Amino acid sequence: MKKLLLLLSCLLAAASALAQGGIKEVRQVEGIVEYLLPNGLTVLLAPDASKPTTTVNLTYRVGSRHEGYGESGAAHLLEHLLFKATAHIADPKLEMTRRGARWNGTTWYDRTNYFAQFATSNETLDWVVGWLAESMTRAKVSRADLDTEMTVVRNELERAENNPGRILSNRMRSAAYLWHSYGRDTLGARSDVEGMPIERLQAFYRKHYRPDNAVLVIGGKFDEAAALRRVEQTFGPIARPSKPVEDTWTVEPPQDGERNVTLRRVGGNSAVAVLYHTMPSNTPDFAAVRVLAQMLSHERGPLGRNLVEPGLAVTHWASAASTREPGFLMAGVGLPESSDPDLAGARALAVLTRTMESLAAAASETTVQTARLQLLQSLRNTQRDPEALSLALSESVALGDWRLWFAMRDWIEAVSPADVQRIAQTWLLPANRTTGSYTAVAQLPPRPPAAANTDVARLLQGYTGKPVNAAVEDFAPTPENIEARLVKTRLNIGGEPGLRVALLPRRTKDDRVTGILRLHWGTAESLQGTAVLATMLGPLLNQGTRQKSADQIARALLGLEAQLRFTSQPAGLTATFEVPARHLEAFTALLAELLQESTFGDASFERNQKAMLSSLQGLKADTAAVAGNALQRTFNQYPPGDPRQARTHAETEAQMRAATAGQLRDFWNRFGGASFGEIALLGPVQPDDAKALLQRHFGAWKSREPRRVWAFEYPATLEPRWQAVVLADKANANYSARIPLAMNDDSPDFPALFAGVQLLGGRPGTALWQRVREQEGLSYGVGSSLFAPASPQGEGNAAAINISASFAPQNRERLRMVIRDELAKRAAQGFSSLEVAFARRAIVASRADFLAQPANIVSTLANNLRWGRDMPRYARLTEAYDKLDADAVNAALRKYLDVNRLVEVVAGSFVE
Repeated sequence: MKKLLLLLSCLLAAASALAQGGIKEVRQVEGIVEYLLPNGLTVLLAPDASKPTTTVNLTYRVGSRHEGYGESGAAHLLEHLLFKATAHIADPKLEMTRRGARWNGTTWYDRTNYFAQFATSNETLDWVVGWLAESMTRAKVSRADLDTEMTVVRNELERAENNPGRILSNRMRSAAYLWHSYGRDTLGARSDVEGMPIERLQAFYRKHYRPDNAVLVIGGKFDEAAALRRVEQTFGPIARPSKPVEDTWTVEPPQDGERNVTLRRVGGNSAVAVLYHTMPSNTPDFAAVRVLAQMLSHERGPLGRNLVEPGLAVTHWASAASTREPGFLMAGVGLPESSDPDLAGARALAVLTRTMESLAAAASETTVQTARLQLLQSLRNTQRDPEALSLALSESVALGDWRLWFAMRDWIEAVSPADVQRIAQTWLLPANRTTGSYTAVAQLPPRPPAAANTDVARLLQGYTGKPVNAAVEDFAPTPENIEARLVKTRLNIGGEPGLRVALLPRRTKDDRVTGILRLHWGTAESLQGTAVLATMLGPLLNQGTRQKSADQIARALLGLEAQLRFTSQPAGLTATFEVPARHLEAFTALLAELLQESTFGDASFERNQKAMLSSLQGLKADTAAVAGNALQRTFNQYPPGDPRQARTHAETEAQMRAATAGQLRDFWNRFGGASFGEIALLGPVQPDDAKALLQRHFGAWKSREPRRVWAFEYPATLEPRWQAVVLADKANANYSARIPLAMNDDSPDFPALFAGVQLLGGRPGTALWQRVREQEGLSYGVGSSLFAPASPQGEGNAAAINISASFAPQNRERLRMVIRDELAKRAAQGFSSLEVAFARRAIVASRADFLAQPANIVSTLANNLRWGRDMPRYARLTEAYDKLDADAVNAALRKYLDVNRLVEVVAGSFVE
């Protein structure tokens, strides 16, 4: 009774405080309401019931920009340590995982954020908000936690050192910035990270982790009044420090001449890049910089036309950094293989700089409009997704005001060709350029102006944003509700049964239709020797038809506000898409045209071939890819040419080089068709109309070749094996291992073994994670997974328990010993009833969360059509997980987790 009275007293006190104005509403913009606590904490509520998920995101206005001498990497270190113990919570990561939450933290120049996303739950929301409040001032930030996390952070640094592109970017920024902290990588200097006194880190924590330096965002589906009460109960008692938040004051002077960086490393893809200083990201002029970056990123933009199409480069990219203080624009290209890479790089760099510094002339009405529409489409996609919007607001908070997200959208809408031309002429100057070369000049070149920081409060005074869209249908995406509303049918293709169709009519946000189309073709015999050729098909399907060029296709998709992606494998093609319902008919016609009338032109094929060969060079130098490929080949029993064959990277490269556009045209003419496959649509569609639409566009597209699903089997005898693949100049190594099993996902043991493997590794609190990362500090990332084929209807029964980890090369033997020891221990001892209960809860929650995403639903419906399944099976499997006990899980581990059958591969720079 005393406890009950105390609880009621606390609740009444909280309600009274709220009524007296403890939390005050400040403003509203487009459905987001800003509140302010007396201690200075800003709270944003972004309710959106379109998906049954909630996102909690706490952003601190502190990043690498705020680090002093000798403490580079401090913000990132604290990102790690805040997920360690607090005063009353021993392991926040474990607690969130048990609740089925997806969580993470990120660090950037101007901010650090901590977020969790979960299936809507008042209990989970209360817990996450409570933990974030406690971590603000009562995180332990102890020497012991720093020591155990140090190897993990060091491994993250080593992983970054393995990425030549990232290192080149870091070196260029270091050269471009003489004084400002934007010239430093957010991970920090290794010596600072390893040598930082815990007292220095604790002081950094106390200085920046405070309510008046933070913004809490709660987005998605939740009880707004209850959330505000919880925020006040947990964050309200935190006192506002007497000393105001201290900001930085370093100002980078205008650059006064070209600067040059040269990086030489083993492996990876050759590249050249350029960087130009710009204004801060919180000013209207930055909208034109973003349009410039989008113009450059476009496949047929200036970089594509001037470098990729002539063959000087195989890939290109551009980005405008999001920074509160004067930032930068970067652009670069990946180079083709060359016998003289220095000469190839010099030629490409000359064209790259000439292209960049003549962009004012390229900013036509058409190019600017296309780039602007692409940016706006991306922003609309973010605004439609409550999870994405809740996280995107972190960047605007870092820039000075969360409303900048909406204001930037408005500024982008207003960008004209004249604005882009003015920005290009002002900032894209030789004197403001950092590249991989240095050029002496005879006279002082023009210099850019000194950019001033933005008075965001004055700029946004009175800003209210746009009207909020109407609410969507309150549809709970449970298996029962999906099955009850689902309409299944089949198309008639050339007078015979063809594509299977699943239609789920329901109102969605902005009346968008989400869909997936899967086509299957051929047999193991008819596809002999075509596996690599088939993988080259997907990226070329939007590169030109008999009626449209690649540019016209891109503009058509943009005009339809549609997203479309093709991927292809040896025996099938997948198209995923999203489009407004009002454009579904026009989009379907375009999709049919792309599939049935693509020309696979020689020039497009050659560009795509070069890009894929360039990516393959990266894989050949990537320790994780090399280890995974070597492991896959260990299990190969199929001869060369068989579509099931596991090839070396060199074999794939040889076949890719030998492929021609004519071969691809012949392949598609032989195997393309709608006789075998599935299509699923979710959104505001009328089933009869949708079927008629699909029948009209695909009904005559009959497949010429028969289709037969083939099985994949492991060799009859497979001995345990240990293999080390040596690569040069790699700071990080990778471990990849597998225990082969004879199983499919209909096997009685599958649910119990799946739960056991989930407990084994991959998430905080799991056995391998706790042992390898937390206790031993050997890896930044270690995990396990269970693969089992979909059914016994032709896919075989080659299942496997897979284990992977990254590590420092000198720890190879220790890592292997620890992993094998932990596997043997869990096979013998299993897990407790409490641990199994937590795993059960997490699996059930994740399956519910999975169905919150429309793309996941249509993928599941397509799978069900393919394998003759339904949503009740999904519910039954969820129920099977929910009924698991420790006896069943441990019995499955004893039966299948056999260390003596482990096949292991490592790849890295080892001293043998």
